[in-house]
Amino acid sequence: MNVGESLPFLAALVTLLLGLAIGKAWERYKLRDGKWIDRRRARDSHHYVLGLNFLVSNQIDLAIEELSRAARVDSDALEIHLILGNVHRERGQVARAIQVHQALLQRAKLTKVEHAYILLCLGLDFKRGGFVDRALAAFNEVIRMDPTNQYALLYLEKLHEEQHQWADAHRIRTQLVDLSGPDTQPRNQAILGFLENELGKEALSVGDRGRAQRHFQAAIEQEQDTTPAYLNLGDVRFIQGDLQGAEAAWDGLIARSPERAYLTFERLERLYEQLAQPHRFEERCAKLIAANSQDWRARLAMGRHMAARGKDADAFEFLLAALEQNPHGLTVHQAVWNVLLKLDLNRALVQRYIEAARSSVFFLDPHVCTKCHYRSTDLLWQCPHCHEWNSFVEERIAPAKEATVDM
Repeated sequence: MNVGESLPFLAALVTLLLGLAIGKAWERYKLRDGKWIDRRRARDSHHYVLGLNFLVSNQIDLAIEELSRAARVDSDALEIHLILGNVHRERGQVARAIQVHQALLQRAKLTKVEHAYILLCLGLDFKRGGFVDRALAAFNEVIRMDPTNQYALLYLEKLHEEQHQWADAHRIRTQLVDLSGPDTQPRNQAILGFLENELGKEALSVGDRGRAQRHFQAAIEQEQDTTPAYLNLGDVRFIQGDLQGAEAAWDGLIARSPERAYLTFERLERLYEQLAQPHRFEERCAKLIAANSQDWRARLAMGRHMAARGKDADAFEFLLAALEQNPHGLTVHQAVWNVLLKLDLNRALVQRYIEAARSSVFFLDPHVCTKCHYRSTDLLWQCPHCHEWNSFVEERIAPAKEATVDM
């Protein structure tokens, strides 16, 4: 390449480097009132750094104080005002958060991204304050500006769930499925399954059993671990007189989630009573016990079933076996007491019971949310605190005799 040919190339290279330098300068500076202002001045302030440190360590009052000082260094520092508004909201100062974010919306020359993010924060303010309609409007406006904003879609879905607007929640979750990657598919399918189940319950509440069945079946097809859909599908079929179909639905739950088979016990017992085949319930319980030696619920169900039929001595043996597996379960103790009363408080049996229960801890069987640790006596499918789906597990406490003491 001769000198004449190389000159245009060198000129282009110089122009590119000059453009990069100008771009970096523009990233840091902006023109305001005829003067160049350093955009990073507020963020480089020690107040900003201190504020973030206090925020991370959950010292909210100190964080607000330092971030406010950082914001005064440069009133145009948008991100600091956004953080301040969000901190006020989490602090419970919703009116103050709304005021901060609404003031930001009045700024001139906001970019589309900035406008959408401020609206998102404002929607969260309204949601926290209980202004549902205004929150819905804010999130919908974000989606109008940015249809792929997954945060706005997610918050909008949660709002619809809280209002039991299941069709809208399902529609939005479907949009999220289309926007998300393959790594989130299992979770999305699980949520869609539970939303289908809620749509089925909604249809059932207005007497539309056919539509309810379709939703329950769709829930299971969407996600095979949608436990309540099996229960509800069986219930609908049972009401319609389809006993075989009801049993098939509940069998599906037992096969898929044997640890939750106990949810079907009362249903199956009622079904076999109607078929005049109560022995089939005993066979089912025996099968579950054989498959899992620690299944105290199957033993409890068997004991209650036998006690109801006057087989009190046999019932006591099953209940005592259930007690050994779950000595802190109050329901087991209650069943034992009822049988002992029917057996006229036989002294030897009472003594056996006392020995088995000596190290027991008495309380109602608890369930705990694995996401936020909300506790519930009943097994819930959606946490009323964090709104997570299918997050409850039964918390077990070991008998005192199995506990070890650290020396």
